[in-house]
Amino acid sequence: MKICTLFNGRSGGAQVIGPQVKQLAERDGFCWIPIDQLQDDEELIDVLKAEKPDRVILVGGDGTISRSLSTLSSPPGLQFGIIPTGTGNDLARSLDIPLSDVEAAWDLAVNGEAKAMDILETSIDEPKLLMNAVTAGIGGVVAEEIQTETKERYGALAYWMSAFSVLSDPPVFRIRLKLDQGEVIEEEAYAFCVANGRCAGGGFVIAPTAQLNDGKIHVTVLPALSTIELFESGINFVLTNEDAERRIVTYDAQEVQFEASPDVPCSLDGEKATFASMKFRIVPGARMVVGGPGAAFGENA
Repeated sequence: MKICTLFNGRSGGAQVIGPQVKQLAERDGFCWIPIDQLQDDEELIDVLKAEKPDRVILVGGDGTISRSLSTLSSPPGLQFGIIPTGTGNDLARSLDIPLSDVEAAWDLAVNGEAKAMDILETSIDEPKLLMNAVTAGIGGVVAEEIQTETKERYGALAYWMSAFSVLSDPPVFRIRLKLDQGEVIEEEAYAFCVANGRCAGGGFVIAPTAQLNDGKIHVTVLPALSTIELFESGINFVLTNEDAERRIVTYDAQEVQFEASPDVPCSLDGEKATFASMKFRIVPGARMVVGGPGAAFGENA
């Protein structure tokens, strides 16, 4: 099996982890491609066409991984391993990839079994495809407020610090969600999430039952609550993955459309943007991705 390694030197932990991963790639005789030094995605595609690898190891954060998986759509059987070096590393969490053991993550990326993973297709041109989740409302505000230096210093804790700051005075959005061709949800909400994976925002478990190959989009809605209700529901949901009082509501669908007023800040696999509306549909089994023994793949993987 021929393997190439794609490295993003601009990701959160790249300067610490990058040299170690490069040594492992050189030890195993794999080509090393610093994608942050390439001009654009077309140059990356041309490089890989010339190399013709069977598997590509992606070294970077959620944004790098999502963009690379989106860009590299051929050949159809191309496999992907992941070495997470970002701040949130949320897709890596769903894939059960070691976050603090580079050699273990490398061994998994090189030798692990690749399985077919769903992806999200959006109604916008950039990004057209997403791998993990869109968080809107509070999650989008948090993504906007986190400074680069804060992410570098505190890592995933930066998301929690910013989230508690936003929760002191959360914005309220009027949202309309249409699921498939039927159910419509209209309400005032602090946040909602459209997810393929289980985690967002640096480890918040927003879709605990999601599987990366179930052919479903998982939608979580946090309705506008009183301050006491908000903290009770949020803490219960994050710490126990239970929603006994059904204040935080979850839905499954294959297609989702949202409209929001006012325009809602979003984080799309870590990339910031603001939208009034967007559509999503699930694309089953679109990428072959390596996961660990506890990866969120169902029995049909």
